[in-house]
Amino acid sequence: MKKLAQYLRLALVMAGWTALYIWIIGLVMNYFWHFDIFQKRYWEIIGDFWREGGVIDQPSEYMFLFTLLMIIPIWILGFKKAKKLSYVKIIFFPVFWYHDYIGRKYAGQPTHIVLKNMGGGKVKKQTPQQMMEEMISSRMPQAKEKKDLNSSKIRSNFEQKNRNFHEKKNSGDS
Repeated sequence: MKKLAQYLRLALVMAGWTALYIWIIGLVMNYFWHFDIFQKRYWEIIGDFWREGGVIDQPSEYMFLFTLLMIIPIWILGFKKAKKLSYVKIIFFPVFWYHDYIGRKYAGQPTHIVLKNMGGGKVKKQTPQQMMEEMISSRMPQAKEKKDLNSSKIRSNFEQKNRNFHEKKNSGDS
């Protein structure tokens, strides 16, 4: 059973690496040389070039030939590296990356939480009834402070202002 699991893992790694590598090679070849390695007509163009006595003299042509020759060796090297990778590291790569990012972001800050003004005195034990009464009283609206407004005081102030107003008006008419 263990050998079967190893062969299954090997097949999955090979399939995954091959798919990724083919996609990358297709992008690179298409981007730099507009060459699709999966279409027959592009390979026919290369064959016609060689039959007609083509000469490689440009640096880009050398790089193209070097890239074509290195496709298989790089695939083998990458496959060897991919066999050593862990599934968990591949699947949870975004989680590990985010964890490392947050670790770097807050690296210089303290790693513990400091609670201040949380009351440091002795905690007195309360009965459930006392706790309920305290909770209800804290949620009840508090009576607002009433100002000392005496109706006679208000009336006398109003009358005084009224008299002052009429006196000013009468003195201004004469």
